Amino acid sequence: MSAVGHRFHRLIRRWDVRVAFHVLVLLGLLGSLGVAALSQPYFTRGVEAGEDLQPIPHTDVNPLGVNTLLNEEADPEKVERTLDMIAAGGFTFVRQMFAWYEIEPAKGVYVDPRTGQDTWEKYDRIVNLAHERGLEIIARLDKPPRWAREGQPGVDQVPDGPPNNDADYADFVRTVVSRYRGKVRYIQIWNEPNLYGEWGGQPINPARFTELLKAAYTAAKEANPEVVVLLPGLAPTDQRGPENLNEFLFLQGMYDAGAKDYFDIATAMVYGYGYSPYDRRVEFERNNFSRVIQMREVMVRNGDADKPIWAAEYGWVSLPDDWTGDASVWGRPVSAETQARYLLQGYLRAQREWPWLGAMCVWLFRFPTSPTATPDAGRNPTRGFAIVNYDFSPTPAYTTLAGSRARLDRAYTGAYPASTRLIQHDGGWNLVGEGTSQTLVPAAAGATLRIPFSGPRLDLLLDGSGQGLMVTIDGEPAPGLSTDETGAAIAVPDADGRVTVADGLDDGPHVAEIRALAGEGGSVALAGFVVVRQPWQSWAYPWIYGTFAVMVVLTLASLVWNWRYRPALLPSPTGGGANGHVPRRLTAADLRARSRARRSAVRRR
Repeated sequence: MSAVGHRFHRLIRRWDVRVAFHVLVLLGLLGSLGVAALSQPYFTRGVEAGEDLQPIPHTDVNPLGVNTLLNEEADPEKVERTLDMIAAGGFTFVRQMFAWYEIEPAKGVYVDPRTGQDTWEKYDRIVNLAHERGLEIIARLDKPPRWAREGQPGVDQVPDGPPNNDADYADFVRTVVSRYRGKVRYIQIWNEPNLYGEWGGQPINPARFTELLKAAYTAAKEANPEVVVLLPGLAPTDQRGPENLNEFLFLQGMYDAGAKDYFDIATAMVYGYGYSPYDRRVEFERNNFSRVIQMREVMVRNGDADKPIWAAEYGWVSLPDDWTGDASVWGRPVSAETQARYLLQGYLRAQREWPWLGAMCVWLFRFPTSPTATPDAGRNPTRGFAIVNYDFSPTPAYTTLAGSRARLDRAYTGAYPASTRLIQHDGGWNLVGEGTSQTLVPAAAGATLRIPFSGPRLDLLLDGSGQGLMVTIDGEPAPGLSTDETGAAIAVPDADGRVTVADGLDDGPHVAEIRALAGEGGSVALAGFVVVRQPWQSWAYPWIYGTFAVMVVLTLASLVWNWRYRPALLPSPTGGGANGHVPRRLTAADLRARSRARRSAVRRR
């Protein structure tokens, strides 16, 4: 052994060195445990998965949506061309402004005083063309007319603000809902009332807006009980008033004012601000894709976990490297290719982790005005959000999303009732019951339904007694079920009616096909299904904590052992002290030598 090795060997045999080493290891383990505990919220905050999910209405939709400005498009042929491209791109939802000032220039008057034309004409065209193409319009109802705010200060400087009389706005909402009943199912009440410019330059007041919301909601439901009412998109900001108010504080103020019973869907503005959609930082001051998690948390705290959130606006701004226009206020611009990739990744993350998020409407589909229309038009960085250029040429974002509907429009993480649109059947199944008690009952043996889903595990919720259901996954017998003598996988309900038909699948698209072995009273009924995804965080962190805990216990035990059996002190032949010596600690060799000496002395006696 070399001199260095010999010295090291002697060093590690020293009791005090071993104790110090144990203490250092223990501190390192405790520090690592603290780091793990601090990092867990980064990876898990907002993620809702596991087995105990409950259905949330309006989340089983095709998430692909866009914003349009078709009311500003003068050419009817371009309106039609735009809607053709939207439908061809696989989008379902079109969020479109219905400008109150334009439709009702005077109380109860729907004629343009300048042209004498019916103010409904172009909106009727938009609605009818969209309806013909199977598109769902989200009618954004805002932009008040001058007469509704007459006498308010600053109307000329800030034209968008609350009306003097909430009943005037309620009448407008009622008229729109009545006119388009059967064609427009979704309406959005106002837009960004937490901003100075959208609230008439007045101090932001969530309680005052809630009064307007209540009036509008009541009028809408009177006109059509089936209409779905969305909250306004609340602008992301960290300001606390009075000019602008943070969206989470504004939403809490609405709940405090009694808004809970006056909307069906909450909405958020979900922008990436130059960060990846997998940027998981969630902070009051930070703008990124994960910011919407904080809105969900406000809703849960107020007992509204059974309502969904939709992204009224969603996107990343993309500007060329040689951009010389105005600076972006939406974070660092990204390339066109990165914009396309981020948009798709954002949809996928939301589908996998946030079963409470429904449609996400990309801002913006296309600007209807030329970038050369005015000297400032081409300098506007907002144009960088468009996924179709002014000349109708597609950007990489449109091309990417246009091919993604088959991948996105299926059941991802979440619980789905029997009434969900995602269950596709051949007409041989009858939906019976009411509300949450609805079930699908096969009319005859051989009736078949299909469930397109994406996830590693699929559970069926079965009801009643009778023969089970034959299940295949991607054309093969369901791997989670036992098979009969013919090799068919049969789902039979257990005590709680829940059956896992597949687990451990890859995360790609799958199709479950369910075939009835009997009809009506002779078969179990399908009450719904659950797509379960256990993210790595859900199992990794318990293992991390468990491993660290075991290592801490073992280190403590070793430390206690070393401390308990520390060597005694023995006078040393060198040094000072009372007899010219300093004490030194006994080694194991010393103890063995002393033992041998005692035994020898006994024998001599």
